[in-house]
Amino acid sequence: MNIDKFKIKELMAKKQIKTQSELAELLGMSKNQLSNILSDDFDPIKSNVRKLSDFFEVSPLSIIKDTKENIE
Repeated sequence: MNIDKFKIKELMAKKQIKTQSELAELLGMSKNQLSNILSDDFDPIKSNVRKLSDFFEVSPLSIIKDTKENIE
């Protein structure tokens, strides 16, 4: 499971947030922490998914992508 970066970019555009740095600041985290959360190499913890979904006012399921197809 990963966070869908494209969905996050779409949600950022809707809120007129131009950079990950700006988003990180609004979320109260460092840019490095946000970059790790959005990385394909990182399995986000539930609280990070919830923090992003609450901020964007969307369902947590709408911002995660299933990576099962990558496992096989």
